[in-house]
Amino acid sequence: MTISTPAPEPTGAVAPASLDTILAGDIPTLLVHKSYQNAKRVPEALQYINSLYSPGLGLGVIVPLHNHKGSAVDQFVAQCRHAPMIIVDPELHYSSTSAWEGRTEPNADWAELMDAPKKPKPRWVKLTLDIQRDLGATVALSATGWVDAVDGTKSIARAMNFAAESRAYLGSGVPMMVNLTFDWRWLVDEDLRATLLQEIVESNEPHWYLRFYWPEVPVRYGQLVDAAILAGYRELSGLCALEDKQLFLPNSGLTGWVATALGATGFSTGQAWPEQAFARQRIMGGRKGQRPPPRIPRYFDSQLLHTIEYSEFQRLAEFEDHEEHVTPYSLEIEEEGHTHELGGLHYLVAVADLQSTLKGKRSQAKAAREVRTAAKFITDLRRADQPAGLNRPLHLAPWGDVLA
Repeated sequence: MTISTPAPEPTGAVAPASLDTILAGDIPTLLVHKSYQNAKRVPEALQYINSLYSPGLGLGVIVPLHNHKGSAVDQFVAQCRHAPMIIVDPELHYSSTSAWEGRTEPNADWAELMDAPKKPKPRWVKLTLDIQRDLGATVALSATGWVDAVDGTKSIARAMNFAAESRAYLGSGVPMMVNLTFDWRWLVDEDLRATLLQEIVESNEPHWYLRFYWPEVPVRYGQLVDAAILAGYRELSGLCALEDKQLFLPNSGLTGWVATALGATGFSTGQAWPEQAFARQRIMGGRKGQRPPPRIPRYFDSQLLHTIEYSEFQRLAEFEDHEEHVTPYSLEIEEEGHTHELGGLHYLVAVADLQSTLKGKRSQAKAAREVRTAAKFITDLRRADQPAGLNRPLHLAPWGDVLA
């Protein structure tokens, strides 16, 4: 039998937490990364999230430039003015000089932006920052991108030269995040990690926007399970909290939620898999002329802290002690049937609820309790009734360990 509660009713007009409050790191923050598709109702979902969780939850949006035309960015930002933090991400790991293995050609609107110099040139840095401002960003990202792991000390020093040029152009009064993209090895290799942590400690910049390119995640719409990478996130997040540096982790999904519990300020996620995990992707091949398999209807189950097949959610929801997190979008699914758009919107509200639980003290203990509750629900089921395959939450054990 499902234990559920009605979807919370909006409390009316609620002032969101201010940008200054978010940048001070006083509250956990959720950044919604705009997906290429199904983003039409995201501004509505943000308003709903704000009505429930503000001012205890920081809220913002990230609009990536690589696969969006300027007109699409303009339109989306105009609809999200109620979000205090608006980031227009130039995604400079796609630039012409980037050594990132996943690089592809960006939208033609940003050709000049992607023609990045190897050394800071004031004109190009100015262009990168002006584009963000003109498109409505309330926080600037430094004109920096991929930081190669080869000769990491020199690579990060070059990147920080671009960050310094960005700060020089903006001046001291404009909020800016140091925007760096790394391979996951920067989290697990002792020398690389020490180089990154030293740079953060010695820098005068308080705000850091760090993206890490993960190895392939075993299950699409699953979670990171690599214990060494999670331990690297723990050290990075803990140091930032200790040094009063505000760490934001884009494209990190619920790994970002765990990192927030460990000391980060916030993370970004989105409706689609690329916004939830900046990770290497399995190459899916099919025979020429063969239709691709139908998309799997997926649903985020707050009881499991895991996105599963919707049919599996319906099965598990019948068990005693399964507590369903009800949102306006889960109710729409019940009434009208599952769509990928509704599943994604439900996910955003459910993740906002999770992030909001970390406000105040003892955030690590709060997250650990959520993980233990999820694990207990599964172990209390008969083995034959436990979720299997892609529905099995493999991440709960390593999460429990890193949060212990």
